[in-house]
Amino acid sequence: MIGTPFFRSRQFWLFTIACSVPLLFALYTDHVWEDFYITFRSSKNLATGHGLVFNVGDRLHTFTSPLGVLLPALASLLTFNSSDTAALWVFRLMGTGAFGMAAVLLFETAHRLRFSTLAAGCLVGWLITDAKSVDFCINGMETPFMLAFFTYALWAMFSSSAKRWLHLGLAWGGLMWTRPDSFIYIALLSGGVWLFNNPDHTGFRRSEWFALFLRAAGVCTAIYLPWLIFAWTYYGTPVPHTITAKAALAGPKTITGFFTSLPDIARNLWAGRGPAPAAFLPSYAAVGDWPEVTAEIARWMGVVSALLWVVPWLRTVTKAVSLSFLGACLYLAYFPPFYYPWYLCLPALLGFIAIGGLLAQLLDAVGRLKRPVFSKLLRGGLAVLGLALIGLNLWLTFASAQQLKFRQEVIETGSRRKIGEWLRVHASPHDTVFLEPLGYVGYFSGLKTYDHPGLSSREVVNSIHRLGPGNWAALITDLHPDWLVLRPNEIFDIRKAQPQLLKDTYEPVQIFGVRDQLLKSTVRGKASLNYDNFFAVYRKSAPAKPPHSP
Repeated sequence: MIGTPFFRSRQFWLFTIACSVPLLFALYTDHVWEDFYITFRSSKNLATGHGLVFNVGDRLHTFTSPLGVLLPALASLLTFNSSDTAALWVFRLMGTGAFGMAAVLLFETAHRLRFSTLAAGCLVGWLITDAKSVDFCINGMETPFMLAFFTYALWAMFSSSAKRWLHLGLAWGGLMWTRPDSFIYIALLSGGVWLFNNPDHTGFRRSEWFALFLRAAGVCTAIYLPWLIFAWTYYGTPVPHTITAKAALAGPKTITGFFTSLPDIARNLWAGRGPAPAAFLPSYAAVGDWPEVTAEIARWMGVVSALLWVVPWLRTVTKAVSLSFLGACLYLAYFPPFYYPWYLCLPALLGFIAIGGLLAQLLDAVGRLKRPVFSKLLRGGLAVLGLALIGLNLWLTFASAQQLKFRQEVIETGSRRKIGEWLRVHASPHDTVFLEPLGYVGYFSGLKTYDHPGLSSREVVNSIHRLGPGNWAALITDLHPDWLVLRPNEIFDIRKAQPQLLKDTYEPVQIFGVRDQLLKSTVRGKASLNYDNFFAVYRKSAPAKPPHSP
């Protein structure tokens, strides 16, 4: 590519195409994930001079990603805090730029690893047509930055740069600023490369890899340490309160429990359940009405990605990312309360790289066959498989876009945002509200929230520690919120536990339901939307007046 003008280079066109996909997705769906507004409330407070807090004056670490909160704050500042919509689009542009860089770095790394153009093109094509990755690049989450820094780390490991330790350290530091659990992926990939190292493929001995990782770790520490010091000083702990709250909900997790659960996790993997197959499907596909063939394809992609590391003739990078994929799925299957879809974008990338590495070596092997006709037929068959997966991803992304456009218009904007705006009008600024869907309602109401499991509230976490998770009636009785926002199943459970609570203490005042619109819709995967089709708002009843005394 030397001497080629930048605007005609493959890097430019890869970047442009990769950015175009999520931008078109955003223009069509305008999808904003619920969790964006949880984080953006802190971002907006920071941008307007009230501190990096969810509730003004309450120093609680209510977000997980440092970049995920600081970049939206910067976006708000760049728009002079005048428009949340404009700030969101600035953040979207940042995310799509990061996604474009991830695609370029992935292709360049594949080229460096001697992938054929076909294999490298398929690999990038799988990434930029993955429904989850495209959505989470534009819906307000930190995902595109995690993908960009991970591909940067992979590029740094296998580049020819004399300062690859510096590049690798910068990439690791960026990953830690994106999500604090990134050390798991750093350890998995580094351990896999060291374990499966073949000097003929990597040009490094294990001792040289160890020295490289040690120097990179020093750079990573220097980059991430300022945030740790700030968080410890500002919040009193470097551990995000979101992690504390989810841990209280999930219960204690131990290494012994992890190893005890391995047989069940393995059975789920083989049966097509858990994070491994979900990594290759749209968000919450297990709940929706997607074709069974897509689930079966995702199942086998998960199995293959998780087991390629045992194949002896595969190259170092393919084995390393395969083992990383398996390790990531084991982590997500046991430690978090649930493998939420934005957790799965990086495992999906790992799976794509593992399968891409297999495809590259198969294409190389087929090209060396002595019978040209047979070689061309096999090569054509492999090309069809690689391109068919891109086609399947495109269809899933298109169908997912239709679903998310409907979700945004009917549920997010048409229901949950309206609940928040209704509360802002009808509640006192000092009132409290108990609910689970924290994002839209919490942001647009501006109230102090007692959310379950307590992402924004230490009071809820303390109550869960005393009363146990799941007993909403006891939590409400303990916390005495002024308002409740409840789904039908939550109302049923509360009435079952304390029949008089929603009669004597609280009264229903407003209903927000979109069931009729959901029943009329023909979008794919709409079953996953049923959970949020109805909310009832309750207000604490005024105490009964004492009888008049003559």
